[in-house]
Amino acid sequence: MIQTVIWSMARWFPTAAVVYLLSVLLWRRLWRELPFFVFYLSSALLTAALRYSSFFWGTKPYFYTYWITDLSVSLAVLLAIYEVFLRRLFIGFHKTVAYRRIFSVIGAAILVLTVITALQAANEGAAFQMAARAFDFMRTAVLVFFIGLMTLMGRQWTRYDLGIALGFGIQAAAALAAAAVRTRTHYVPTVLDSIELWAYDISCLIWILSFSVKERVADLEIAEKPSHELVNQARTWETVLKNWLSPKKRLF
Repeated sequence: MIQTVIWSMARWFPTAAVVYLLSVLLWRRLWRELPFFVFYLSSALLTAALRYSSFFWGTKPYFYTYWITDLSVSLAVLLAIYEVFLRRLFIGFHKTVAYRRIFSVIGAAILVLTVITALQAANEGAAFQMAARAFDFMRTAVLVFFIGLMTLMGRQWTRYDLGIALGFGIQAAAALAAAAVRTRTHYVPTVLDSIELWAYDISCLIWILSFSVKERVADLEIAEKPSHELVNQARTWETVLKNWLSPKKRLF
C-alpha cells in the first residue's frame, strides 16, 4: 500500500511541479528571459496530457504518442540547453567560426548515424529507442562540454542557470545509466527501470527551489562581473581553445 502511494506521488509530482513552475515564470514575467525553458515546460505539460489521454485509446496509439512526444520534448530540451549556455552564459560563443563548424559536424554525424542505425532496427520500438539514446548522448556531451568550459574559463553561474543546467544534467546521467543497464541485462526488468522517473522528480524539485525565490540583483552583478584574475584566466583559456579549434591550424 505504501509503495503504491509513493509510486503514484513520484509519477504525478512532475506534472504538479511543472504547473507550479509555469505559474511562477509567467507571474514574474521570466518567460522574457527564459522563453525556451518556458517552452520546454509547456511541452512537458502537453506531453503528459497527451500520453494520459492516449492510454485509454489502446496500446498502439499510446506507443506512437509516447515516442513521438518523447522526441518532441527532446528538441525542446536542446533549445533550453542552448538558451542557458549560448544565449546567457556564452553569448559570443556562436560568433567563432570554428565552434560553429565543429558543433555542426558533430550534430550532423550523430543525426546521420542515428537514422542509419534506426533503419536497421528489428522493429519500430527498437528504432525509437535508438533515436532516444542518440539524443541522450548528444545532451550529455553538450552539458559536459559547456560545464567544463565554465570551470576552465572561470565563469560564474546565476541561480537560474545553475538550476536549469543541474536539472538537465541529472536527467542526462540517469538516462545514460538506465541505457547502460538495459543493454547489459538485455532489457530484463531491474530495480533501475524507474531511475529516470526519480531523476525527473529531483530535477523538478531543483527547479522549484531555484525559481521559488527571485534572483537577487547582487548575484547577477557577481555573475556578470567576475574578478580580474578570473577574467585573465578566461581570456587565456579562450585563446587556447580558439587556436586549438581554428580551422586554419596546421597539423604539421
